[in-house]
Order: sequence, then structure tokens, then C-alpha cells
Amino acid sequence: MSYLADTDILIWALNHPDRLSPSIARCLGDPTSQCFYSGVSLWEIALKCHLGKLNLRGHTPEEFLEALDNSFFEPLPLDNQTIASSHRLPRLHGDPFDRLLVWQAISGGQTLLSADQATDQYIPWGLSVTH
Repeated sequence: MSYLADTDILIWALNHPDRLSPSIARCLGDPTSQCFYSGVSLWEIALKCHLGKLNLRGHTPEEFLEALDNSFFEPLPLDNQTIASSHRLPRLHGDPFDRLLVWQAISGGQTLLSADQATDQYIPWGLSVTH
């Protein structure tokens, strides 16, 4: 199975694994799964750290990226076609980071790992999601 973790799941997987739901923990722990992260999440983390809305337990976004690169997560490139076609997704969720992650998961055929129940609104548009 192929998964794309949203930003909260990435942070929790590396810094607060006790916050992961049992179903997401199973997905991440399955050795046959591919677990991806997006540059969208890195941008969100960098922006929120800069604004003082996110504390990575004393680490910088660059150090978080280094931890990701040393983890089981693999980077999932965000291509220009996915970015340009993201307008096709209806604006059911107000968070632009989450909307682009949803579209990237739909476009790439990954199951989104998210604690955000609002992403369920995109199931009719092809989203597969695990909470």
C-alpha cells in the first residue's frame, strides 16, 4: 500500500508517536507499505515555525527534514501538473496546505494518512483516507 502522510501525522510520527491513531500506526508500521511525505508539509512546517505557531521541540525545520530523511518516510515529488490541476478540487476545506495534500494523494493514488476528519469530504472526488 502507498500512503501520503499529512503534516500532523509527520510531526506526530517523529515527535509524538503516542498521538497516532491505532489504524495510522498500523499503516506506518507495515513493512510492505510505502510511506511518503510531501514538500507541501515542509513548507507548512517552515511557515508555521516562522510565525511562531509551531514548536518542533527546539528543532528547526531543517533538522526536521533531516530526521525525515533518516526515517522510513520517502519524499513524494510535487510536480507542476499536480499543482496546476489542483483547481479541480472543490474548496470544501479552508486549509490550502491540506487541500494540496489531498489533491496530491488523489493524483498520485496514495491513501492520505490524516487525523483531520474534514478530509472525508473529498472521498467522492477519489480520496482514499485513513484516520
